[in-house]
Amino acid sequence: MEILTLSLIASTLVAATPLIWAAMGGLVSHQAGLFNFTLEGLMLFGAFFSVLFGTLTGNVWTGILLSGCVCVLLSLVWGWVVIDLEADQIISALGFILLAHGGTVFMLNAMLGQGGGIFSLVQLNPIELPLIHDIPLIGPVFSNHTALTYLSWLLLPLFLFVLYRTPFGLSLRATGERSEAAEVAGINVRRMRYIAVAITGFCCAMAGAQLALGLLAMFTDNMTAGRGIIAFAAVIFGRHRPLQVFLVALFFGFAGALTDRLQGFGLPSELLLTLPYLLTVLALGIAGMRSAFKERSPTHQISVA
Repeated sequence: MEILTLSLIASTLVAATPLIWAAMGGLVSHQAGLFNFTLEGLMLFGAFFSVLFGTLTGNVWTGILLSGCVCVLLSLVWGWVVIDLEADQIISALGFILLAHGGTVFMLNAMLGQGGGIFSLVQLNPIELPLIHDIPLIGPVFSNHTALTYLSWLLLPLFLFVLYRTPFGLSLRATGERSEAAEVAGINVRRMRYIAVAITGFCCAMAGAQLALGLLAMFTDNMTAGRGIIAFAAVIFGRHRPLQVFLVALFFGFAGALTDRLQGFGLPSELLLTLPYLLTVLALGIAGMRSAFKERSPTHQISVA
């Protein structure tokens, strides 16, 4: 009972924020029919450039927005490779992740002469909600979070509205489900996929900025620590649906917060740190088994026939 407290819920919201941003961004690419596995690399670039530009400009939001622009450009480069050059999406995404890991280390060495990390002169400060802060039980959970955490909660209603209530969302879903039919209907599939990739890049930049400026006020080597892969697992396990992806990201955030809490109770930290990743593997396994069962079901075979 010392573990299951209100502070654990608050920690869950904090831990889930970068996962929500990255997972909802990855959802858009999947809706457009792209197997976008670059979330880890984009988050790492977002964390690095948010610290770099924030420190250079002296303004945290300028740094975050400039980081978002850079990640959009980098994401479009990957989009050009897989959309126009028709490269393998998984292999090119793995190469992009390796580029992010090596590129950020190289830029750190070029600027500082050594690797490790760089401190930020600016950071995202927690916001105390005026009315909610003084409410018992609710205030300690929902107040004193960063602006990116509060904005992440708005992603669910925003994406639900855009995907299912706007012509853009209809075109995006048609692009992913039946690209040939979408072309016949007059939808520019190529443009829709580029837009989806750009949205993914911006959302992952926000996820990286939350890690670097909302939690630590610094950038360190490999600070994403597999969170992009966990976010990708949330997209797969949530079956590309906004509500399910959002809830799965929250669940993985809870697993991360619980891991941090259990380390203070004498349990082996090496074992506890594997908990979020074990849940990720389990989620991907369940998603794969569910997909295989669906393909082998008689109803699916009849529909294909």
